[in-house]
Amino acid sequence: MANILLLTYMFPPAGGIGTPRALAYSQYLPREGCRLSVLAPTNPALRDHDPGLGRLVPDDVTVHRAWTPELPMSFRDRLWKKNRSVEPDAALAKGVARLISKPVRWLAHHMLFPDPQVLWVPSAFRKACRVVEKDEIDTIIVNMPPYSLLKLALALKRQFPKLKMITDFRDEWLGYYLSQIDQPTEEKVRRAWELEAEAVHASTYVSTVTGTWVERLRRRYPGEPAGKFVCTPNGYDPELFRDFQSRRRKDGKIIISYFGTVHDNKIYSPDKYLAAMERLPAQVRNQLETRFIGRVVGQSNYSLESTKANVRLLGFMPKQQGIRHLQETDFLLLIATDPSSHAGKLFDYLACGKPILALSPPGGEIDRLLRLTRTGWCADPWNPDAIQHMILSACGRLQQGTPAISPDVDAVRSYSWPQILSRFAKAVELSPAPTISVVHAVVPELPMSVSA
Repeated sequence: MANILLLTYMFPPAGGIGTPRALAYSQYLPREGCRLSVLAPTNPALRDHDPGLGRLVPDDVTVHRAWTPELPMSFRDRLWKKNRSVEPDAALAKGVARLISKPVRWLAHHMLFPDPQVLWVPSAFRKACRVVEKDEIDTIIVNMPPYSLLKLALALKRQFPKLKMITDFRDEWLGYYLSQIDQPTEEKVRRAWELEAEAVHASTYVSTVTGTWVERLRRRYPGEPAGKFVCTPNGYDPELFRDFQSRRRKDGKIIISYFGTVHDNKIYSPDKYLAAMERLPAQVRNQLETRFIGRVVGQSNYSLESTKANVRLLGFMPKQQGIRHLQETDFLLLIATDPSSHAGKLFDYLACGKPILALSPPGGEIDRLLRLTRTGWCADPWNPDAIQHMILSACGRLQQGTPAISPDVDAVRSYSWPQILSRFAKAVELSPAPTISVVHAVVPELPMSVSA
């Protein structure tokens, strides 16, 4: 039996992006014959809270907590709003923001490398050392981001050299997060390469979520065995969809739903979708309602509030409540313009059995997965005509009563967390010997039909 300590910053009652992956490890690795403990912050600086997720953590999983000295996210938000309200002139405010941002960026990239969560590492290390000794831990799984957890894992590896270290990148760091989402200095990039390389060399296995990212890591570290790098995609929890019932609104309005945080960066921004919707004829546009279920970040607030498209902002809500809203939707909206990435919401969408409208590059990871599962379509996110064609074609099928999709049920179920983590446990040698029989819980049937 593997005695595992999962190192994660995001864990219930924290909600939002990142938490489902760590939660799934706690739910399903014990079914593979592992004994699991978790180390997470007592007071993580996160905006979203979903206490209901805590009820999904098995009773035999021990959750340890370590305090972090970070400023609470609510305090950061209040400080930011106060600073923004001082100067009403937009141009001057932008100039002031640039002046303020220089020392802030210096602090972030020099003192808080690789991210502000590095402040948690000292107390987490002390707690983790006690847990490793008390629970006879032989394996650590490092669930990232934040990438400062690499420092924590390396410190533990130095303290306990016999530990098996499995490094789990939910987002590939150097080629995706650092280059596409972060705004790093040259020094931060250099230090990030050094830290990742040290962690990869110290790891027994390195896991990430797409095949493209696995190959990227293999090419980056040709001196490492190719088998060290494994693909562990994100997935969905079938228990959350046990009672899912698809239905349509009686007034005939077509509902398109986006479930998750709405970002304003170039990968996840809704601007291209909104622009395409605004170009539709008014009589068509008025038949469509797009619902955004989740927190809205930065400039996306302005985009969604000023658009001519018919939009409803439902805000952040607990995951199970959000899933209930998806029962009424006709189509599920996915925006991810990087061809190498997946979006976590994609897998909850698969479990709904409803057609997915994806703004993602043709031939990319999302396009290939939708073709494999037969669950939706991709449109070039930079081509408004292609986006409009996808929307109009899908709505036409719905109005004609033609089945929009015919999902490959087995392919969809391969992205359930029980199946993903069963494969993971075997790939990284956590499963018990073949002579030991492990009884799995029955996976409930999924709602694979769409009401016309």
